Order: sequence, then structure tokens, then C-alpha cells
Amino acid sequence: MGLNRFPLNPKDLDTSTNQLVNDQVLWQSIKKGNQLAFSSLYRKYVNSLYNYGMHIQANHEDVKDTIQELFINIWSRRESMAEVIKVKYYIFKSFRNLYFQRINKEKNFTQKFEFPEFAELKVDSYEQELVDIQSKQVQSTRLQFAIGELTKRQKEAVILRFYNELSFQEVGSLMGISIDSVHNLLSKSIATLRESMKNFNSIFMLVVIFQPLFS
Repeated sequence: MGLNRFPLNPKDLDTSTNQLVNDQVLWQSIKKGNQLAFSSLYRKYVNSLYNYGMHIQANHEDVKDTIQELFINIWSRRESMAEVIKVKYYIFKSFRNLYFQRINKEKNFTQKFEFPEFAELKVDSYEQELVDIQSKQVQSTRLQFAIGELTKRQKEAVILRFYNELSFQEVGSLMGISIDSVHNLLSKSIATLRESMKNFNSIFMLVVIFQPLFS
């Protein structure tokens, strides 16, 4: 069913599907065995999942295999799948669980990934889409450097909230922390970015990009 290329070339994405087709409509169609709906849902989220997985742990093969496992599970269990209202959240949560299971298994961890004390995830990069809106490459480079200075937990919160536009409640539930903790992580992230870029003339972009998503 075409689950082999990661990430997809933006030209391969069906932008009309991304913008117009309601996820729940796709979900209901998949439950009825509609392969076109399945393909549309896959194409809609494959790049975002790939980028998110590479932030958690930058292993191309593991991320690719986890995405494949997720969508194979969705298709193979389509007839018995429960009703899902927040499809996007369900997909990210399911991917995250599967990827952590794979990481834990491969590294022979004796316990689940540790988050009770806000243990930090391995994050090596950040999603390029955030800086694609910038007209100057130097701005993109500077922002990348600034985000690289965030803690790993801050990066994950930023990725989920700002790049993938999950709600504060969804980010908290996905990361296993309270909404207040999400707010604290993001507030500290913005403060760090402002400090890192205080002498850089593209500081305005932090307000333009991030401020609407705090509302």
C-alpha cells in the first residue's frame, strides 16, 4: 500500500486532502475498507510522524519501521477499531508508544522510558517546516541553533505544539505531564529562544510564529 518512502517529497503530498478532508471522514472510510482513504491518511501524516520520530531518536530505519507498523496495524485492525474523535492525536500517541517500545526493546531497557521526573528524550534536530517561512537562510540557521539549545523535553513540547499544532491538553496527555507543565515547558522555551536571538534581527518571528499558538 505504498509505505516505503520516507519522508515523502512535498510534491507527493495531496495538499487538497491535507486541507479539506476531515480526518474522521477518512477514519470512517478506512473502517469500511476504503484503501484510498487509508492512503490519504498515510500521506497526510507520514512526514510529520517521520520528523517527530527523528526528534525523539534520529534513527531513520527505526522511524520508518515504526510508521509502517502503525499504519499496518490500522489497516489490519480496521474493522474492529474503536471510534476516534481526535484522529491526529490518536495517530501521534500510537506512533509514540510504538516507537518507545521499539527503542526499549532494542536497547534492552528494563523499564519503560523514564518520564516521572521529566527525563529528557534524545532530540537531534527540529522540523524544517518552522523555518521554511523565513526568507533568509541565515535566519533559519540561527533559529536552528537557538532551538538546539533547548532541553530535550522542551524540544518535544515545541515540536508537538508549534509544529504539529496539538492542543495543550493533547501535548500534556501525549507526554504524560500536566497542562501546567506544558505551559511551563513552552514558556521557558520561548524565553530561551528570545535570549539566544536577542541580538538577531529576526526575533520578531518568535512572536509571529509562536504567539498565536499560545492562545
